[in-house]
Amino acid sequence: MRGLLALVVAATFACPALAADWPAERARLVEAAEKEGTLTVFALPNPRTREFVLREWAQAFPKIALQATVLDQNPFIARIRTERSAEKYLWDVAFSGHPAGYVLAKEGALDPLLPELVDPEVNDPAVWGGWEQAFVDEGAKYVFSMSAYLASGSYNALMVPPEKAERLGPRVMLEPEYKGKAIWHDPLSPGAGKTQSFFVRRALGDDGLRKLILEQKVTIVAQQHQVVEAVARGTAYFGLGPPVKMLMAPYVQAGVKADVRTFGREPGRAVLTHGGQTLYIFNKQPHPNATRLFVNWILTKDIQTKMAEVTTQGSRRHDVPPVGDPELVPIAGAAYDAPQRESYQAKLDATGDMVRELLREAK
Repeated sequence: MRGLLALVVAATFACPALAADWPAERARLVEAAEKEGTLTVFALPNPRTREFVLREWAQAFPKIALQATVLDQNPFIARIRTERSAEKYLWDVAFSGHPAGYVLAKEGALDPLLPELVDPEVNDPAVWGGWEQAFVDEGAKYVFSMSAYLASGSYNALMVPPEKAERLGPRVMLEPEYKGKAIWHDPLSPGAGKTQSFFVRRALGDDGLRKLILEQKVTIVAQQHQVVEAVARGTAYFGLGPPVKMLMAPYVQAGVKADVRTFGREPGRAVLTHGGQTLYIFNKQPHPNATRLFVNWILTKDIQTKMAEVTTQGSRRHDVPPVGDPELVPIAGAAYDAPQRESYQAKLDATGDMVRELLREAK
């Protein structure tokens, strides 16, 4: 807490002139960023989010080229290590998932984010529910989560009686008649499936997790879209990992009949997620002015509102209206587990070890 307090004090007093005259500072910042001409970004793989950011940035700052690169987390970490061992510092900002941020922060590749938030509209902890909630790394300094919404398992109410699902919750997947009817985005790889593994183990217990894999024969798939497609086609009744209902729209528009629901909004039936929408900045940035401009731009109410509408993922900003499925909106005042936070990573890894052993046993 002392470290977090120091950051708050630093952000409040380090640049008092900037906070007092943000419009003038922003104009100076834009001019300096335009001279740099470029911003290099490690980008979110979600195409809707990436395309939105590229489009909006180009409209707002046409003289600053945003160069976005999409890579999986582990190859990106390896690339950073190789570049930095050769004293090459090529990246400004990451707008992507959290795992690489946790690793790179520990390896000294990142700068604290809070001192960069000089726009009074974004440098307000109350807007974000407190810095200790918005920053998801253990030091609460580097990895900032922009989104906050619920993640829960999904089921097709045309195949599973809703009253049964409501009564049993996630344990309905263990009913004998649903053998082979659950599908899970790979819980051993970074992504929604791994995050959901905490929820599954907590909801079912170790014995239930064992039964789901060994007796119920849950199907493990490599891609999120495979989960959505299986539920849409009716080959699976339960989907674990991605927000199936949210991603079902193209199938419904194509005439697929499905009534996809989550297991519920209560803390015991859902967890809090940031959907991979985290923000962190590199040290020794090649374009420091464009970096500062970007982080203060993307966290504004206007951009956060538009991005939430495009992605149907709720913003962490408390002044942005809820979007998308009401089942994914957290209950006000409820305390949820948030397995994407760094403090949960040991629990996720332990669950991954258990799942790995069970999958080996299942072969």
